Amino acid sequence: MKLFSQIVSQPTPMAAPVVETGQQRLKGRLVLDELPVEIVVEIATNLDFEGFGSMLAVSSFMRCILQKYWRYILSSIIEREFTPVGLFFQAFETGEVTGVGNRSAREWLGRLTGVGGGRDGRDREMDRIMNFCRGVKLWEAEFQRFRFYDCDVGEMRLMNGRERERFRRGLFIWDWFARVHHAGRQTRRTAEPVAFMRRFSTTELHELNDVWETVWAAVGREVCPSVTAVMEVIGDRSLAERIGWGDGEENRQILGTVMKLGPGDLLRLLVGGGGGIGGEGGWIEDTTEALSMAVLSVRHEREKMMGMERSPFPVEGFPGRYGGVLDHEMEESEELRVVHGADGGREGPYSGRYIRGSGIFLIGGVRVGRLVAGTD
Repeated sequence: MKLFSQIVSQPTPMAAPVVETGQQRLKGRLVLDELPVEIVVEIATNLDFEGFGSMLAVSSFMRCILQKYWRYILSSIIEREFTPVGLFFQAFETGEVTGVGNRSAREWLGRLTGVGGGRDGRDREMDRIMNFCRGVKLWEAEFQRFRFYDCDVGEMRLMNGRERERFRRGLFIWDWFARVHHAGRQTRRTAEPVAFMRRFSTTELHELNDVWETVWAAVGREVCPSVTAVMEVIGDRSLAERIGWGDGEENRQILGTVMKLGPGDLLRLLVGGGGGIGGEGGWIEDTTEALSMAVLSVRHEREKMMGMERSPFPVEGFPGRYGGVLDHEMEESEELRVVHGADGGREGPYSGRYIRGSGIFLIGGVRVGRLVAGTD
């Protein structure tokens, strides 16, 4: 018995700790760097944009693989997260490219400069389009805050997938317009911005108007507030006059000048970051923006041809609770998007002729309300 108690009371010798090497720890586990290249590419293709950006930072080996196949990978991501694809690339490419068409993202990426330009060319093009995508994502996030700014707390929400696509469409049209008509000195004729807008349907112009009015309100509130707006906050008239940017028409002229900046420049003013979207700043010293009047002219043009007393979509009212980028309150109003979604652009079975300098379209047998993009 005594012998047994002595045995039990003796401390059990501790085994020496086993120190695993890195190779031993990884043995039998799945390591991303050891996967076949085609599996790595397939995984990257199914990631979202943020996940792809994170995967690029895993290791230099991983980045080398992804850079080699970035066009294949990004084409899938763009078609999932950055629709409509045609307008995405029209906004991305500097300068005007006629005919959006139905190209896939892979076809668009294949047309970019830098193809076959070696590794440096691939890196530059990939970084450029990644920066553009980051700018779009940042705009998506910030636009929701701007859009619901005047709504009650209970009405604020995240935009759904349909609404985000409408927003992107408006953003891409705006960026494309800014690159063509706001960049450089204002040497283009007044008719050209109107002709540019004729290619888009009334539904698309409705979405663009929502984006434009929402951003205009945000700039007027956070970048160039009027004297009256500042006065309402601080209550000191003399100080408000030093801080504010004029009142009434004076403030509107200032806003119209600042709004000539591209989406990227304005986003930098609003939140401090714009990515690569709208990289070319507008020449803002000579005239105010041309987008508002171009959209309004095309809408009035179509309403007159259709014999309408008022627009099927409200011109004013943004940012509000419904319409434009956001879903309408009633299903009947939502159906108008389809009804007025094909009355713009050059393509399609209908055509017309623009009488140079007259502002008149000859329709000649074309269904009333169908307009083609002008060439003046």
